[in-house]
Amino acid sequence: MPIPETVYVLGRGERGIYGEIYFPKRAAYQGAIFDALRYGYDENRVKRYFQDHAEELLQEFQDHPRLFDPRHYETAKPRRSTPSVEEARERFGMYVSPFKGWSTYSVDGVFFDREGRMYEEATQVVRLLFRFTSSFVEQAVAAGCGDVLRSILFWTIARQARLGEHLPWSRAEQTRFTAEHAAWPKRKRAFVRKHFPGIAREVSKWIDDVGLFVFGYLVRQFSERVHTERLEEQEIWATSFFNLTVSVVRRELH
Repeated sequence: MPIPETVYVLGRGERGIYGEIYFPKRAAYQGAIFDALRYGYDENRVKRYFQDHAEELLQEFQDHPRLFDPRHYETAKPRRSTPSVEEARERFGMYVSPFKGWSTYSVDGVFFDREGRMYEEATQVVRLLFRFTSSFVEQAVAAGCGDVLRSILFWTIARQARLGEHLPWSRAEQTRFTAEHAAWPKRKRAFVRKHFPGIAREVSKWIDDVGLFVFGYLVRQFSERVHTERLEEQEIWATSFFNLTVSVVRRELH
């Protein structure tokens, strides 16, 4: 019997978010950082953390009310009022973990405070890569529109400069997307008309779940340890890039 041949096939690039969180490299913080990351994969554990701290999270993230609105992804108009604690808990119940792993590295950094004083310290960086997987893959493959789905994902994830009144799944956003791809054949434009709003809603919730995990869970766990250790950090830095392309080489047997 012939032995199957192993080949590695390069797939199409996938969209994701790349983020880093910068912590002072201190022994007092290492356990908290590691535990938050280790347990961060447990979706139910993270949900319980959100539920237990719902009131504090609403206060700390009052500039981002959509993160706590369970109806946000169904609406045609942005909500202006602040969600209640009960609504926030309902939204936390909808959380789906985007977290799959992390890596760390250390750098020597120099930083200036608001008064211009210079500080030099070792910094530990936690690197996070969030890779998006759409539930519309089967529909796209069946319609021969895998490239259309990929294009919509690239569009919706990368465009983060909208005004508060513009929802990613709005008719105006869909019109702009369609106009930019007016040369597409009719069947591909039909796929956009049918699925653009649903895909955009799915992407938006995933991005918000990433935000909840990074800031409502990881960074908050670290800040709690700072307080417990009676230490003081003026700022905690987190960076993010919404134009990450993940190229996956898959092992296949032939």
